[in-house]
Amino acid sequence: MVSDPEASDIEIEANQGFEVIWSRAQLVLQWLIGAVVLAGLLGAFGDGWLSTTTRAFPTMPLSVTYQRLLRANAPTDLTLAITGRLPGEALELGVGSELLDRGSIGSTQPGAANVSTTAQGVTYTFRLGPDHGGHVMLKLSVRRPGPVDMVLTANGERLVLPLFVFP
Repeated sequence: MVSDPEASDIEIEANQGFEVIWSRAQLVLQWLIGAVVLAGLLGAFGDGWLSTTTRAFPTMPLSVTYQRLLRANAPTDLTLAITGRLPGEALELGVGSELLDRGSIGSTQPGAANVSTTAQGVTYTFRLGPDHGGHVMLKLSVRRPGPVDMVLTANGERLVLPLFVFP
């Protein structure tokens, strides 16, 4: 309740121009926030549906499933599936130095029979079972943010996988 009768006689008018602009700005910001949340839920900023992809070696029965959008220092799995019968008793899988300069391979599953390091990267040798098939999983962790190309070689054949690492 207003005690001063003169206070009730003051008229304050709304600034309609400002109200229209502010209402539009709020609507745009709400849509933007909603789009960012939805993109995050779908995996646009890390592990998720939009980030997961599968690429295959051109002439070998090998496919690689990986996250193309990563978080710095967060481990992720890179799965190599042998989709057909490979010749030979072993699979030599090389990881290029471009990736290893910015990150590391923590472990492999199954364990590699042999690991060798060169200036071009690291080569893992895996023994194939009697069916010459299976899966190989690498635990990958990248430390520095930004775009990077992961170069994989399998028995001499090269495959480039583009990655983007968020901070």
